[in-house]
Amino acid sequence: MEKKLNKTEGKKILIIEDQQIFIEMFGDKLKQDGFQVTSAKNGAWGIKEALSKDFDLLVIDMVMPAMNGEEIVAKLKMEEKTKNLPIIIISASVDEETQKRVEQMGIEAFFIKTRITPSDLSRKIQEILK
Repeated sequence: MEKKLNKTEGKKILIIEDQQIFIEMFGDKLKQDGFQVTSAKNGAWGIKEALSKDFDLLVIDMVMPAMNGEEIVAKLKMEEKTKNLPIIIISASVDEETQKRVEQMGIEAFFIKTRITPSDLSRKIQEILK
């Protein structure tokens, strides 16, 4: 079977997520789909990664130690290097008010972790990066 060349092949994704199971679950699927995946286990480390390397898109968990997703997005939106980077938020539990606030900060998508499959996430990323 001929592998069709997709436009997202080799695109770099940073997953900022504190739970290894989600890093593996989403990360493995993204790698399988041709993305280069880097992960950071907390917000501070994630910001450091985002600012020191070049990524095409960020996937950020809302609830983490040290710094939550909202704080990470706020910080990245203030930085020249990362202010226009597409961001997808994933969260296991967050109230609607917080979700609305974060969506108004200019993110691309917001997903509830338990309701999104790795395939859905990969498709959404491909859609955003086309």
